[in-house]
Amino acid sequence: MRLSNRLLKLTLLLAFAVALGLSVASKDPASGRNVVEDLRVEDIPSDNGDGLVVSWKPLHRSKRIIEYRIYRGVHPDTLFFTQAVPVNPNVGFAGDRMYFYDSGFGEFIDITSPGKLKQEKQQKPGSPLYRKIPRDMELAARLSESYDIYASVERSAFYKRAKKVYSANEADSTAYAGFQFRHQNLLASMRPGVTYYYSVVAVDERSRFQDPAPVVSGSPFPNAPEEAAALYGVWLDDTRELRFEWEYPMVKDNIMQYQIHMVSGIDADAWENVKDNPDQRSAYLRPITSGPAGGGALPAYTAVPMPDGIPANAQFAIELMNRVGSAFSSLAAPRMLDSTHLPEKPTFYVEDKPNDKGDRLSVIWDHPIVFVTKTTSLDRNNSRLQVNYQLNKTDTQDVKNLYFEFTKMGENKPFTTIKEYYQDMSFIINVPKGYDYRKGFKVRITMEGQKVDRKSYTLEQELRWDESMMTLMPGKELWRNGVEVSKIQNVVFRRGITSPMYVMMKRNTCFDNNLDVNVPYPSTVGKLVSGFSFVKDGNLHTYMNGERHMRKLKAGESRSGYALVSPEVSFTYDAETGTQLSFNIFRDEAFKQVENDKKELATLKSQIAKADSPDPQLQAQVDALETQVKLYDTNENVIEALKIKGQRAWTRFITKIREPESRQHNYKVVKTDTRGLFVEADLDVNEEGEPNFHFPISNWFAKDKFVTLIAVIVYGALVVTFVTLAKRGKQLYIRPIAGLDEIDNAVGRATEMGRPMLYCMGHGGLSDVATLASMSIITQVAKKAAEYDTKMIVPCYDYIVLPIVQEIVREAHYSVGRPDTYDKNNIFYLTNSQFAYVAAVNGIMIREKMATNFFLGYFSAEALLMTETGNTVGAVQIAGTDSVTQIPFFITTCDYTLIGEELYAAGAYLNREPMLLGTLKAQDYFKIIIVFLVVVGSLLSSLQVMTLLNILPTK
Repeated sequence: MRLSNRLLKLTLLLAFAVALGLSVASKDPASGRNVVEDLRVEDIPSDNGDGLVVSWKPLHRSKRIIEYRIYRGVHPDTLFFTQAVPVNPNVGFAGDRMYFYDSGFGEFIDITSPGKLKQEKQQKPGSPLYRKIPRDMELAARLSESYDIYASVERSAFYKRAKKVYSANEADSTAYAGFQFRHQNLLASMRPGVTYYYSVVAVDERSRFQDPAPVVSGSPFPNAPEEAAALYGVWLDDTRELRFEWEYPMVKDNIMQYQIHMVSGIDADAWENVKDNPDQRSAYLRPITSGPAGGGALPAYTAVPMPDGIPANAQFAIELMNRVGSAFSSLAAPRMLDSTHLPEKPTFYVEDKPNDKGDRLSVIWDHPIVFVTKTTSLDRNNSRLQVNYQLNKTDTQDVKNLYFEFTKMGENKPFTTIKEYYQDMSFIINVPKGYDYRKGFKVRITMEGQKVDRKSYTLEQELRWDESMMTLMPGKELWRNGVEVSKIQNVVFRRGITSPMYVMMKRNTCFDNNLDVNVPYPSTVGKLVSGFSFVKDGNLHTYMNGERHMRKLKAGESRSGYALVSPEVSFTYDAETGTQLSFNIFRDEAFKQVENDKKELATLKSQIAKADSPDPQLQAQVDALETQVKLYDTNENVIEALKIKGQRAWTRFITKIREPESRQHNYKVVKTDTRGLFVEADLDVNEEGEPNFHFPISNWFAKDKFVTLIAVIVYGALVVTFVTLAKRGKQLYIRPIAGLDEIDNAVGRATEMGRPMLYCMGHGGLSDVATLASMSIITQVAKKAAEYDTKMIVPCYDYIVLPIVQEIVREAHYSVGRPDTYDKNNIFYLTNSQFAYVAAVNGIMIREKMATNFFLGYFSAEALLMTETGNTVGAVQIAGTDSVTQIPFFITTCDYTLIGEELYAAGAYLNREPMLLGTLKAQDYFKIIIVFLVVVGSLLSSLQVMTLLNILPTK
């Protein structure tokens, strides 16, 4: 017997060991299998040296991979999670290779980073893979030697939480602004020439990490830019002017400048062979113009006066340049045209967006644009067509009537004219008898409204049969006042108050007449990180500019680690001198800066006075510094700032001046065919010729909501009136609701039969209005049940609703003096699974042989299943819901049904509480007002009087 016990124990122990091994094996990522193959790291061509492309061969879709996780580091034994590339496990990845472009500033350390160094999940001992870079200042400092770090600091924290910090370098007396990790997000960009290491791990749909790919490395290097995607030229013979437009390549951030050359003595094919050879191409080039490119953000067009004309077969090429090199485009011959082919000169204006919080402007360059979008046949004979159209306009542009004139192809007289006095974006036309509508129609659109009439502004389209859509569709052409404008774009540019360069915002098609510009309030302040400081073993360590410094921590110095950034911010722009003034966010340091500038100016002037010969470079430095020093005594904002005493008031004033100025912009609109024919709008300037800088204004009130305000006041007055009347004892009439009147009889029936009642509140939660209404009804039902000593069963779907219902029923029993009849076990939680709940409720009804069922609350597809079961047990059923789809089922299977708002009104109907009664009566009278407005509005609209409709809010 003893041997058998030992054998049994040994068998159980072995079984446990095997089970444990299988469990561990199931969690282990299948060692040696599903490793990503052929992992490569290559430099991104034509970039500025901060990008690498990682590529690999994806695993077969049978592996059920949901994502590939990329890990990067500066040492092969420590790789941090960088980003995940998601994959659909059902279809896998269709290509032969997957690519991940790692370039620019990406996530480095943020609030989601772990607090300490953590190895990645499911890794073997010694694995080089770790989770995200932790919030460890020493580790961040070490990594900063291989990355450029950018800090995005919360606006409030930048001004209020900045700590004045000094470097461990004794020779550096600069005061830096120090920030802890919790106040900022750090972004990192790779540096040219530094070696970075990568690995990729596949993760399957069971969240199992596969084995990592072997670590590979690569280094980014700056490259010459790509050549321009296209160059277009136009020669305007009457104005003796060349005009060029070009398209930048895909990678354009590193393009600094462009230069356009006239190329002669070589054909296009031969040029392709020599354009990349500096020695061979120089003989054919004659530079004619150049300018800044600004990373492809600046205008991609230029005009070059050529009074002497150009050769008959002149060809041109554009050279795009950066610090590393340049690239030439293919040759382009200009079109020979004259100025009559230029688009119409645009006129535009900028206005504040009404009724907003002060973060949007509208740039408007045309009247409202209306165009047909599609048509739909409404019968098999194609005799009636529904026409859909779109109206593009701003909130301030008023369009009273639209007119659509339809003409048969080949004819000039319209067969019908549709007047759209209410623009609902669709209307119906009748096709002329005997006309094959597949031949199409011509549509002429005019309008009446603010600053526009039917004679001065017309739009035209053609509707053509589309075989793929099997209907009439508008063509791509659009005629404006007889001129075809479908190929014209309106390009919007803007510049800040401190920059003379216009930056492109958006290209807009001919179907747009305005651009909504978002001008957000500053939420962060961005700064390049100068270095990191941390305390270790009582010493202050600073990593900065590739150097490491250490010194003993001084008395009073903080022991926290900080990311160090420059505390200087742009303060104000002086328009007279064109000077941007910057100030330190630390008041005492700003005052030191003012004094140091004055001392430096005096020193430089003395050097010039002692010099034997003038030094132009030194003189330019003196002039710039002298201008700045003068502004300390002449600029109003600076004078007021220097009067401030406290640090908090100082930063408050800094933000008060600099942030509004940072949101001011001057705009420009250019109309172009994108092929060299462009016209600039006149500059937006004031009477003195100075640029107008626009900024959005926040509105205290939304003026289009005044009707809503009046409605709220009227409704509030009705509520107060009827609540007061109800409290004074006035009998307020409420029409009888049969289902509620029958509650007494239903409870009495259950009492007489000696069988219980069921009260079901549906599967809604506390957020559902129907559930709340049901709670007000159960109070009265529970009181009746307590009075008659009748058992009431309440199965709950939501466990949060359960304790509330228990308390309601308990209070009902106490209020009628029957606390002994309360049994909380009759109110219980079933399940939050819809049809499992139905099955349980049906079982309760059958077993308990319910005499009365109440179904009051929110119900869905389960409603009919429960009420049919109630019918089979012979119960009287009272139901109510606000679910429109379930009301028909309740009506057919229940004795009484509360429809929609009757359920909401039940609480007031049963309780007769003055507050509820007054609110209910106020709703009824307010509905009368709404019905009156609907009737009047319908009559006025039929008479084409839209005044009332325009006054009422649309949403």
